[in-house]
Amino acid sequence: MARSIALVCFLVVGLCLVGAVCASTVVAGGKNGGRLVNAVYVFGDSLVDVGNNDYLPAPAPRANRPYGMDLPGKPTGRFTNGYNLADVISQRVGFEMSPKPYLSMLPHDKILLGLCKIGANYASGGSGILDTTGKGTLTMRTQVEYFKKAADNMICYPSKEEHLARSLFLLSGGGNDFSAFDPSTARPQAYVVKMVTTYIEHIQALYNMGARMVGILDVPPIGCTPGQRAGMPNGECNEQANSLAQAFNGLLRAKLAEASATTMKELKYSIAANYNILNAEHDDYMFWDMLHPTHATIQRGVVALFYGNGPKYGEPVNFGTLVTGQNVSPAIKMVVDSQ
Repeated sequence: MARSIALVCFLVVGLCLVGAVCASTVVAGGKNGGRLVNAVYVFGDSLVDVGNNDYLPAPAPRANRPYGMDLPGKPTGRFTNGYNLADVISQRVGFEMSPKPYLSMLPHDKILLGLCKIGANYASGGSGILDTTGKGTLTMRTQVEYFKKAADNMICYPSKEEHLARSLFLLSGGGNDFSAFDPSTARPQAYVVKMVTTYIEHIQALYNMGARMVGILDVPPIGCTPGQRAGMPNGECNEQANSLAQAFNGLLRAKLAEASATTMKELKYSIAANYNILNAEHDDYMFWDMLHPTHATIQRGVVALFYGNGPKYGEPVNFGTLVTGQNVSPAIKMVVDSQ
């Protein structure tokens, strides 16, 4: 399940920017900018799992060698050759890498010591938005429940509420749910509605616990991964799979906009517009395997996620504007326009 057809494509969001993504003028956090958020809390699938599955028994998928071969030291449960999306986004907002996997910080007192400093990563490779997706993994509902257990006992300075309000909550999901979709047991439209409804429930639960800054990675053209195209007669994209992604992304935007105007009025969020940006004609060198992106692809994609200009890259704002409260698009837009 970790190798969902949807888990990869988000990270190619920056490839259409080519030279722009390497520009030194587009630095938000890290060494030059300090921390832009108080902490990072990560929920989702193998795009952002940094090792929780290493603490789970089979059949939870493991990212064993050659995964992680380019990391300093040894493989650490990431489903790529180096740092993954959670790491690079965390670096972009001023941290060394993703916070530690939740299961590595047990017992509970160790978790509480780290939460107010850097956050925690609850993601589990192979998991999904729906409770039925990803046998043996930490479902997104379970991840949110684990966060609640810790958050109920957090003591942060000056307050837990202020700490959480200025922390980034990163969510990645949907790909594995589509991989598990069985058209013989459910209608596509009803399945998409169920996915979006459940996703909004998870976001609402985090909001009720204090989350106010949420970054969401939507589902890219899942029919255009190397794995999907390899199974097509002429190597073309699977448009039936792509239509599911489009339906999900559109409904997610509509329902989250509705919720932010009613039950989550203080929510600031960004949905990375992965579907619009993927160029399905790029060579497969951007992928580490048939589904997961390389570290280099991840780095380029995150720059586009933070600095891409307009709804093609993120809605209602990009990630850079989300974490800074300022319009950070013009700097990279000038570089892109000059290409």
